[in-house]
Amino acid sequence: MDDWQWRAWVGPPSGGKLGAAFLVTATRLLTCAHTVHGLAEARVGFPGLLEDLPARVVRRGDWEQPGDPGDVAVLELREPVALTPATLAAPDGLHEGSLGGRTFGVCGFPRRPDQNERHASVTTFPHRRMRREWWELKTGQGDWLEEGYSGSAVYDPATGEVIGMVTNAELRQGGRADLGWMLPIGQIRTYWEELDDLLPLRWLTPEARRELRELLDGVRYTDPLAADLERITGRCAFGGFRSAWGSVRYVAEGWAQDRLVQYVAALGRHLPAPARPRLAAWSARHLPGTAPAAPRQGPASVIVRLERATFDNAFDVTVHTWVDGAEGPGRPTERVPDRRVRPVVEAGVAALAPALFGRDWMIEFAVPEGWLGKPFEQWHVDPRNKIPMRRYPVVVRDVERLRPDSFRRDQAHHRWRLLNERGRSDPRPIACDAPRKGSDFQDWLEANIDFCVLVYGSRPVKSWLTAALNNGIPVMMWTRTPCDASSHGDCRGHRVLDELTAAVGDRHPGDLPQLALALRKAALVAPKGAPHCGRELTLLWDDPSRLPDPPLAMEV
Repeated sequence: MDDWQWRAWVGPPSGGKLGAAFLVTATRLLTCAHTVHGLAEARVGFPGLLEDLPARVVRRGDWEQPGDPGDVAVLELREPVALTPATLAAPDGLHEGSLGGRTFGVCGFPRRPDQNERHASVTTFPHRRMRREWWELKTGQGDWLEEGYSGSAVYDPATGEVIGMVTNAELRQGGRADLGWMLPIGQIRTYWEELDDLLPLRWLTPEARRELRELLDGVRYTDPLAADLERITGRCAFGGFRSAWGSVRYVAEGWAQDRLVQYVAALGRHLPAPARPRLAAWSARHLPGTAPAAPRQGPASVIVRLERATFDNAFDVTVHTWVDGAEGPGRPTERVPDRRVRPVVEAGVAALAPALFGRDWMIEFAVPEGWLGKPFEQWHVDPRNKIPMRRYPVVVRDVERLRPDSFRRDQAHHRWRLLNERGRSDPRPIACDAPRKGSDFQDWLEANIDFCVLVYGSRPVKSWLTAALNNGIPVMMWTRTPCDASSHGDCRGHRVLDELTAAVGDRHPGDLPQLALALRKAALVAPKGAPHCGRELTLLWDDPSRLPDPPLAMEV
């Protein structure tokens, strides 16, 4: 305890003593906001050691008048002092069992001719809480609280461990009180989050916690973040938190570490874009199970590219392969009329697919916007034996994004990178009865650059699809079965949407083609006529890194 060096008084620059304070670092002290109210500068002293040192008021809580919460202030000395700071208690160790039978000390500076400190003994318990802010203090027999005790540490005389800070007392005739209140350490840190760097917390390392706290500095706790917290912990945090850091601390100190891993991953999409890579890097270093895996090259593919020709309602059909992250064997581009597209594509896929046998592979259709809803999985991978393509993962892509000069492609790159850094899909559900005005949908997507996966309960209207493609949404899922219900309380579209959203959930974006394959297979044995999210399912899965060279016949 080093002779209680950390106990201090605080007063105005003009002289005198207003209350108490206690040293928490070589330059910082804690006191009450009301003690230094209206002051930018103060004086502090450590009785018998160092006196009358200049200090600045660098932080205040929310306190404005008596009865307000947030009665916390931080003072900063001009120069470090060679004194030992107070030992602070772990907030999660302050409970009924740990405090039972213990008496704590407080030290104040009431107005006395000798200007010396005075001491009192107090008891407290968490169940003696008021407005979820203060804990009640009861003084020992013959002891009193007076003006001048505000800002005193509440400490264990046997160990010197500080559990809180005196803020006020119920003064009676003579200016004395046997009843007062304190802010426990766990509440003080909500008003000065840097205090967490000094506490003996039991999760992660001090360096990891400090780095994360600094990364989240200024990030608010919002309703979307609250929804993520409730989904991950299964509990609603009544009252919320003052910041995102407060919610992280809540998860870390109340649940197993796997929940913290999930919550930090969810938190990433609520950060400003420049901070997301920093959070991903922090997670890889400090959270087990989140170390970055080797970059996914994805499965091999047969890529069907369909470009509309300028004249004659014809299409340029090119069939490529994509193997080990690079272009593989392909077939020459062939210009064909609309009615010939399917047989030419089926023949091309049948010719090239055997080169991929023995690998995990899929079929990608890069087609014009108007073709994205075609039932390609019903086409044949083997026309001679009538084997449908749905035996393999089938996805569609926006062919415009394959062009080097495409603004859609640029937008998709940003969202796909964010999606991969996040490592989970976190889909945004779009109900079949959602408002259909295209401009509103466009504005919604443009304002939310962290939206990467959209799931629809019914076939999206053209304006929605165009808005999503223009904004670079890289992944979308929908059933081509329309929802024609007159009432949408428990309609087909809502049930399908709930199933799809739950299925996509936390999946890595690279796993979605296989997920779509599994849903389509499940739909084959589902009761006929019953809604199923795998029936007539389209998956737009647009990984912008899978870019075979443009065909020579493509018109510019």
